[in-house]
Amino acid sequence: MSTTSSTMVPVLPESAPFSPAQRAWLNGFFAGMFSGRSAAVGAVATAPAPAAIAAPVQEEETFPWHDPALSLDERMKLAEGKPRERVMMAAMAQLDCGACGYQCQTYAEAIATGTEKDLTRCAPGGRDTARKLKEIVQLGIAVAMPAKKAAAQAAAVGFDRLKPFGARLIESQPLNNAGSSKDTRMVAFDLKGSGILYSPGDSLGVWPENCSDAVTWVLEALDAAGSEKVSGPDGSLMPLREALTKFYVITKPTDAVVELMATAATKPDEAAELRRMVADDGPGIPEGYEVLDLLLQFPSARPPLEEFASALAPLQPRLYSISSSLKAHPDQVHLTVGVVRYLNCRGRQCRGVASSYLADRVRPGQKVRIFIQQSHGFRLPLMTRTPVIMVGPGTGVAPFRAFLQERKTTPGTRNWLFFGDQKSDVDFLYREELEGYLKEGTLTRLTTAFSRDQDRKVYVQHRMAEAGAEIWQWLKEGAHFYVCGDAKRMAADVEMALKQIVVDHGKMSAEQAKAYVAEMAKGGRYQRDVY
Repeated sequence: MSTTSSTMVPVLPESAPFSPAQRAWLNGFFAGMFSGRSAAVGAVATAPAPAAIAAPVQEEETFPWHDPALSLDERMKLAEGKPRERVMMAAMAQLDCGACGYQCQTYAEAIATGTEKDLTRCAPGGRDTARKLKEIVQLGIAVAMPAKKAAAQAAAVGFDRLKPFGARLIESQPLNNAGSSKDTRMVAFDLKGSGILYSPGDSLGVWPENCSDAVTWVLEALDAAGSEKVSGPDGSLMPLREALTKFYVITKPTDAVVELMATAATKPDEAAELRRMVADDGPGIPEGYEVLDLLLQFPSARPPLEEFASALAPLQPRLYSISSSLKAHPDQVHLTVGVVRYLNCRGRQCRGVASSYLADRVRPGQKVRIFIQQSHGFRLPLMTRTPVIMVGPGTGVAPFRAFLQERKTTPGTRNWLFFGDQKSDVDFLYREELEGYLKEGTLTRLTTAFSRDQDRKVYVQHRMAEAGAEIWQWLKEGAHFYVCGDAKRMAADVEMALKQIVVDHGKMSAEQAKAYVAEMAKGGRYQRDVY
């Protein structure tokens, strides 16, 4: 084994009795271990002990099914024999997207303990996930922890999803320039007096409220005034308008709402169509349909208001990757939010509940209910001198802005960001800030890919391929590789590009490259925050 003279990093010789994949992985491991040490003797003498360095790779529970590329059947097979909550976790789409108000693991645990009753929250998993969860629940396996005890334990730990903090909105600043087809916001909240702490890589849970116009349209379709008393999710009585605004989902309908409307329908053809929609062999609720669309399409189906409210799903918080560091912004937390606006299948203009709430309906000074969702697998390296490569197009740049703000306080770090979007002149999020980091040295490299600046579409994975030799060199030196953004397309393409770089520049076979990237993930050197 040899060492480089400048960094004292052990390097296995080509003649070592290991395969190329094994040798490359071991060299990366040694580089990660030693990259935080200075060449100065004094610095080496005070370097952390190997046990401390190895902390990120300590043995912990693994979830082999937590891979969105696997089919539902494959995931369920991997979870055979596991506890009930883990089997339920395997039924989720494995994106940790936060659309349900949880992560895959915590949603499953909430169902298993009885604190969550709705089995249809996993939007990416759709009906297949909901059916599988229903099947597991009907097996009747004993609950591991009584719901009341679980809720009491959760409430005992400061602010959380059950006991959020009312944070005042500081600003909702547009990040796109005029002419962009997108509306992306930097949303900042004031944490003064809360005692809330967070780390780069954590998420912020936001409890949204429904659009008042949408609530009014639903009330009009129901021929309701809004003052009628109904039960909220916790059983307390409140006006129907308040319930629909703050506590119930009026976008995605539940099967229970459709079944209730079918029972109430006075026209047989409407009742039959509603029942067929949610039958086991039926087509399901049309993609993009909201509660209002059902009410407009089936005007004879008007159930009692109390039963209607109770059949709706409770409104849940949304999780957003935090895009700030407390070192740069004490007493604040920032988000990078893409505002969702679209025409649904009926041609009606719709808006994302949480994103439009933060962009359009909350004003500076008003309070929003928030809480911190800690990350257990998306963290900066413990050793600050370990180089990092970050791939985050669009709003995927959010956690990497936090990473850079955090690492700016430690001179000598090496940071490489791949950022992409549609057009450089209108969609270069945080351009001045990122170019400032590049100029001062916080960013070692900033590589961009703007897909519509030229005739040929160029994405971050294409830029990775162009810089493959340098990426491989960083990996050999122990770099950690991070990806944030869309799971089904971008993240999958980035992983494919990463493996190809290992093949091309690490001189490995496809199988060896796959094993190399898997070892990176196992050792905490390849981390993803995808949705």
